[in-house]
Amino acid sequence: LPGVAFDVVWSNLLLQWVNDLPRAFGELRRVLKVGGLLTFTTFGPDTLDEVRRAFARADGHTHTNRFVDMHDLGDMLVHAGFADPVMDQETITLNWRDPDALLAELRALGGNAHPSRHAGLRTPRWRRQLVEALSRAAGAEGRPALDFEVVYGHAFRPQPRLRVAPETQVPIDALRASLRSRGTPRS
Repeated sequence: LPGVAFDVVWSNLLLQWVNDLPRAFGELRRVLKVGGLLTFTTFGPDTLDEVRRAFARADGHTHTNRFVDMHDLGDMLVHAGFADPVMDQETITLNWRDPDALLAELRALGGNAHPSRHAGLRTPRWRRQLVEALSRAAGAEGRPALDFEVVYGHAFRPQPRLRVAPETQVPIDALRASLRSRGTPRS
């Protein structure tokens, strides 16, 4: 995209799929106009914790992304050159009728997108172990539930700051010449 082109950039549930967030925030800053607003939602680290534990019981491998904490996201925004980042979060709990419905929906959402996920097919025995682990984690009604930590954030692209050198040197002859041109008496 061309630089300095947009007043607002809005990202809804996309950032959790980005492997290099600092670079992505740098690019988002690059395309925003001065005073432009970046606003986004993404998932926080408590998202899919129930599935993470169920997979750990089934085979011990990682099957879900690790989501970034909102405080770390705020730090990344500042490092990328954004100003006044504001972060908030809430947890939304969703229920399914059974583990199979839960897994079908996660699969449709791309819920097995971890970069080091198992590349091959799984056995029916493995699937039974996973479904049993999800069933054990179900609530009192017997319906499996998942928590989604939704992180909300926004920040602005600030006015550019003038770079000031940590040290300035002025030759004494230049100071004298400046004083003479003002008509200031010499001491």
